[in-house]
Amino acid sequence: MGVGLGAVGGLGAHSLLPRSPYAEGLWLGGRPLPKAREVGGLIDELRAEVRARPVYLHHGEEFTEVTYGELGVDLDISATLAQAERVAHTGSLAERIREARAAKRGEIDLPLVYRVDLVKARIVLEQLAERITTAPVDAQMDIKNRRKTPDVPGRTLDVGLSMAAVEEARFDHLGGAHLVLTTKQVRAKITTKDLVDVDVTKTLGSFETTFVTFGVGVGRSVNIARAAQGLDGTIIAPGQTISFNELVGPRTLERGFTWAPEIQGDELTTGVGGGTCQVSSTLFNAALFSALEIVERQSHSRPSSYAKLGLDATVVYSTVDLKIKNPFTFPIMIHATLPKPGIVKVELLGGDPQAEVTYSYGIGHVENYMRRITVKSHLKAGTRTRRQKGTRGMDVSSVVTIRWKDGRVENRTFFSGYRPAPEVFWVAPGYDERELPPLPEHALGVEGRVYDEG
Repeated sequence: MGVGLGAVGGLGAHSLLPRSPYAEGLWLGGRPLPKAREVGGLIDELRAEVRARPVYLHHGEEFTEVTYGELGVDLDISATLAQAERVAHTGSLAERIREARAAKRGEIDLPLVYRVDLVKARIVLEQLAERITTAPVDAQMDIKNRRKTPDVPGRTLDVGLSMAAVEEARFDHLGGAHLVLTTKQVRAKITTKDLVDVDVTKTLGSFETTFVTFGVGVGRSVNIARAAQGLDGTIIAPGQTISFNELVGPRTLERGFTWAPEIQGDELTTGVGGGTCQVSSTLFNAALFSALEIVERQSHSRPSSYAKLGLDATVVYSTVDLKIKNPFTFPIMIHATLPKPGIVKVELLGGDPQAEVTYSYGIGHVENYMRRITVKSHLKAGTRTRRQKGTRGMDVSSVVTIRWKDGRVENRTFFSGYRPAPEVFWVAPGYDERELPPLPEHALGVEGRVYDEG
């Protein structure tokens, strides 16, 4: 008799349990869970809502707003439905009945389960770091005016620590999530303390070159002064490599540079910043004869009038650079000035000369040039003008011998390749070329006739 009643009671109790994968009346993420066959639609809605929720990424006193989806936060569908299926389906019979009754009364609202695509999140943080990073400003010294400009630290996002904040975050706020990211200070390469460490009474080495200040030299003078200003007061810490292009910056009208003659291709033309290469060449020589390391240097396409063969250094922002490294244990200050009209001088201050440096070079292959004739429609009939003197191309091998104070002797070699530059004549339409002067000694002939409407 008792066994029969127990069986009946058991059958009655089981009738209280869910007949589908989900308990009746169950809520999910603040929404009532529909019948099993309609759950897919609810999941799609919930997922769209989740991906559109805002995330406020706090960095310092500012914040950047992105969405869950942009940060890589999404609804974990499998885990979310798995917890729903466990309600009233696991545990003892009594526990299952209690959960089924609570669900039916609407008392169980399960939270959503989220997953984070950490690769996507890192990309977002790295992009954010690029946008919010402020570069540090190096300390500088104006020797002429005896004035120091202190360094200004930069700031950037610590992506590693910020990723930890993403991984530990609780993404269950309907109004959006707030993540406090970690920023860090970026130390300037040259600090105010570094300025104090430079002994400006000692000169490691110096070099100067000359230039004309009238005619076509007017624009070059402006650019030379502007480039020297960009270098002056720069500190090169022990072991540090400096970039001419980074120090001087883009050669633009907005930054104080102007129009002047410069080499483009194999002809002399006019461009903004012409003359800057004379400053880079002067710095190159000062560094070379002070036994600094030349990390990157490229010769001009033709020999320069202000430097010996092999002792020029061309620069083009931002593709061709001059990079110099301080190999010594003490900091060096670049002092770049125009002590007199027509002279640019670079001094390297901070220590006594460390070596005796001598320079020699040899010329290898030599290539003659051509004459180029360009017809210019704006010239008056019967006129001509020689726009460019021809120069031969040549391969130059350079040897720098360094006799260190401790007795060591070191030889450094480098190569300069100068291309032939054509002799260029501009002539009026219909000009009789027989009226041109004879070909110079090293000219091979006329390369062709070029007509120019301009």
